Amino acid sequence: MTLGIVHNPYATNVSTRLSEAAARLGLPVRVIDLPSLGVEVDVSGGTTVRDRAGPVHVSAVAPYLLFGFPAAVHALRVLTGRAYTQNPIDGVLIADDKATTAIALASAGVPQVPTWIRPFQEEPALQAADEIGYPVVLKRTHGAQGRWVRRAADPAALRSAFRELEVEGPGAVLLQPEVTEFSGRSIRAVLTGGEMLAATLRTASAEEWRSNVAGGADQRPVDLTPDERSLAVAAARALGLGHAGIDLLRTAQGTVVLEVNASPDFTSMLPHTSVDMTRAVLSHSLPPTAG
Repeated sequence: MTLGIVHNPYATNVSTRLSEAAARLGLPVRVIDLPSLGVEVDVSGGTTVRDRAGPVHVSAVAPYLLFGFPAAVHALRVLTGRAYTQNPIDGVLIADDKATTAIALASAGVPQVPTWIRPFQEEPALQAADEIGYPVVLKRTHGAQGRWVRRAADPAALRSAFRELEVEGPGAVLLQPEVTEFSGRSIRAVLTGGEMLAATLRTASAEEWRSNVAGGADQRPVDLTPDERSLAVAAARALGLGHAGIDLLRTAQGTVVLEVNASPDFTSMLPHTSVDMTRAVLSHSLPPTAG
């Protein structure tokens, strides 16, 4: 039994923690270098997945993040067709795309922040913002840690935010109303094996409105209501994910889903829970008969 742990430069903490825990347990690990990962197809239709260290042969794959490495998508599709994983690649690809996530949640009837999906053109974005009402939140469909998220209080601010985001190239854009009653806050709930591990309330720093820990947000343990726990589980299930981080907002109409992450960086939550999250994620990354 060899566990593949994908090393992604956008989320190094998770792979490091999992590798350390696996070493303590004596579990063989193959670290997979995502930036160099590719697949070769031979004349007879055989496929070989390899990275800079050579061919990749694993029995299972721990939760992984794909954003930013299109060649790795094809390699991991081959790899996860042969090895056990909590998160099938199509579920990961849905979670990586905020527009596709919104549609998947809508299809499953999961309450979420209202979302307008528009071409990456300024005028359609301005028209959508007029329908929503300011302030609005503008997002690229892909991204992490709040990098490609902007807030606009009026049309001038929206035009400015649009120009900042468009330098990243073509794509689609999402617009959402700002949930003012929970402004600067969000709840991160992490599940693995379809079971809730821990949840924290994240509060933005004084200089920031986004509640990303990477941006300096504070966090503390939070108790979820039974409905909120069910909501988080339903959101992960809607994307076909066994392991996920669900971001929730408490609104005047009830708690709703903001985002779903297929490979959340849970390491910042470790001081805020008595649950051994790393060991739990590692355990559920193995086939049931091996756990």
